Amino acid sequence: MLEIRNLCVKYGDKTVFENFNLTVGDREILCVMGKSGCGKTTLLNSIAGLVAHTGEIRGADSVSYMFQEDRLIPSLTALENVMFAIAHRFKDKKEAEKLAVDALEAAGLEGFENRYPHTLSGGQAARVSLARAFCYPSELLITDEPFKGLDIATADILEKYFAGLFARSQKCAVIVSHSVEEAVALADRVIVLGGSPCEIKAEIMIEKPRGEREKDIACLAGKAAEIKKSIIES
Repeated sequence: MLEIRNLCVKYGDKTVFENFNLTVGDREILCVMGKSGCGKTTLLNSIAGLVAHTGEIRGADSVSYMFQEDRLIPSLTALENVMFAIAHRFKDKKEAEKLAVDALEAAGLEGFENRYPHTLSGGQAARVSLARAFCYPSELLITDEPFKGLDIATADILEKYFAGLFARSQKCAVIVSHSVEEAVALADRVIVLGGSPCEIKAEIMIEKPRGEREKDIACLAGKAAEIKKSIIES
């Protein structure tokens, strides 16, 4: 569980967050949305401890952070990239390697373990990044538009892999996204940020289980419309 209490963040004279509160439940996927510049990435960076802030953040002692770029090490294979992030957390290297291989397989990369980043497509590199993020032994995963710049079909595939890897994990997740389609596909709850200082302008629950959502197009369309309206009005 992630708990944020009285978060305050300032950049010079600009106050981005002031006494901001948020809770993310165990194994919940929360999607954070809002207009560009409203504070979404600042929220993630505060959770990760990358920007100066005051207030209390509980449940973020160990965080997996998946950025917009895949940030793979060019000289390492797909398997070695995942291992690089997790090997130091395991006494048994074989245990770490098995975890990494299983995660790559779950991300649809069986047979790609020994491929180098320059030989992978953008979608395949993103899947390596996904596998690495889920392998890292943390209770919290945060992502900043990880599927940005990918075509619709590739993004759809990655969303399915993300959901599959999440179902295998014990993490909770906070996703920043500009994609309403991504939000209704993955999130349990969507919050829309806006204002100055930033506050939660709307909260939309998506109760339908992830595995059943594609069967209820009308429900998803209704949620998408509600989210879009909230963003426009924020």
